Amino acid sequence: MTAAAKLIKGGRIFRAAERDFAPADVLIEGMRIRAVGADLQAPVGAEVIDATGALVTPGLIDFHMHAFRYGHFLSIDADEVAHRSGTTTFVDAGSAGSLHFMAFRDYVIRPAKANILAFLNVSAIGQTTDGVRGLGFHDNDHDSLLHLESAEEVIARNRDVIVGIKVRAYTGLPSMLPMQRARELAERTGLPIMVHLAPAPPEFGELLPYLGEGDIITHPYHGGASTILDDDGRIRPEYWEARRRGIEVDLGLDRFHGDLALMRAAFEQGFLPDYISTDLAATNLNSIVFDLPTTIAKVVACGMPLADAIARSTIGPASKLGRDAEIGDLGEGSLADIAIFDVEEGAFALDDFFGNQVTAPRRLINRLTLRKGETLQAPERETEVLDVLNRANPWRSYGN
Repeated sequence: MTAAAKLIKGGRIFRAAERDFAPADVLIEGMRIRAVGADLQAPVGAEVIDATGALVTPGLIDFHMHAFRYGHFLSIDADEVAHRSGTTTFVDAGSAGSLHFMAFRDYVIRPAKANILAFLNVSAIGQTTDGVRGLGFHDNDHDSLLHLESAEEVIARNRDVIVGIKVRAYTGLPSMLPMQRARELAERTGLPIMVHLAPAPPEFGELLPYLGEGDIITHPYHGGASTILDDDGRIRPEYWEARRRGIEVDLGLDRFHGDLALMRAAFEQGFLPDYISTDLAATNLNSIVFDLPTTIAKVVACGMPLADAIARSTIGPASKLGRDAEIGDLGEGSLADIAIFDVEEGAFALDDFFGNQVTAPRRLINRLTLRKGETLQAPERETEVLDVLNRANPWRSYGN
C-alpha cells in the first residue's frame, strides 16, 4: 500500500445503482478507489478522512457551463469553482469553435486541475462575441462561419475531450442553416447535438426536425415568449414529442434561462431534466447561480428528491459522456473523484433572475473535494473580468 492511500470513514455514500445513500467507508489508493464497504481498516500510513455525518458522493459533473478562460469573455476559471463545490468534471457548452479549440485544449483544458470536457460549437468562432456590450454580432449570424471541414478535423484530433456539438438557437436566429449544419456534422462524427433554447423566434417546433434520439435540448425552463408551457400552463405537445423521440434534457439554469416558477410547474407535470447543470459564467458566478450544489438545492426545492438530483449530477451525465467506468460512481476501480458534503436542514430561500423564490429544505455544503485522490485547492490566480462584459438586465432583448 502506497503512502498516497486515503480512507474516507464514517460517511453515507451515494449508491448510483440504488439511487440512495448508505453508510460505508471508501478506501483510495493512488488515484483510484480500491474498496468500498463497512468498517474498512486504514492501511499503515494512510490518511484517514473523517466523514462522520456527511454525504460522500462521486465528484459532481456540471454538464453545461463555460470554461474557456480568456478565450471567451463570459467564461470562468473552472478550478476556482471545483475545490469549493465538490464539482470535479466540467463540460464546456460550446464556448470554442474550430478556429480556437486547440488554444482552449492546450492553455485551459490540459493545465486544469479539474476535468474539463467540451461541446464544440458548430460556429467556427464559438461564443467569442457573446456577452460583449454593444458588439451586436452572434456566432450564427453569418453562414460562412458554419465551416464543417475545420470542425470535423478538430473533432477527429480531439476525441478525448470533445463530447458533442453545440448549436445556439438564440432569439432572432437568422435561419435554420446552423441546425442543418449541426445535423450534418453530427451524422459525420457520431456525436450528439446540444441545442440552446431561447424565447421565439425560432419556435421549438422549428428546431425539432433537426434533432433525434440522444440529442439534447438545454435551457428548457427559460422565461419570456413561447416557453415550455402553453397559455393554460400545460407542457406544450412538441416537448412531449421530443421526449417520445428520445431527445434528452439538460437544465442549464443560468439567469434568464431559468424561471423557477415555470420549472416547478413543469416538474409537477413530469417534465424533468436528465442532466442538472448551471450554465456557470462570469455574469452568474457570484449571484443567482453560484455553483452546482446551489442548483441542486433549487431542483430539490422544486420537487426532485435529493438522491435523484445527485444521480442527474453524477452517474447520469457520466453515462452520457461514455465515462461511467471512470467518473460519476463510487465503484471499485473508478477514479477517486469524490466530494464530501455536510447537509444543512432548514428553510433556505433561493432566488431566480425574475424575482421568483423557492424554499429549499436542505442544502449541500462542500467539506472536501478530491480529484484523482488529491485534495483540490483554490488556484493561485485570479481571472480578470472586463468592463465591456454586459452585466445589465438583458431581458428586453428576450421579447419582454
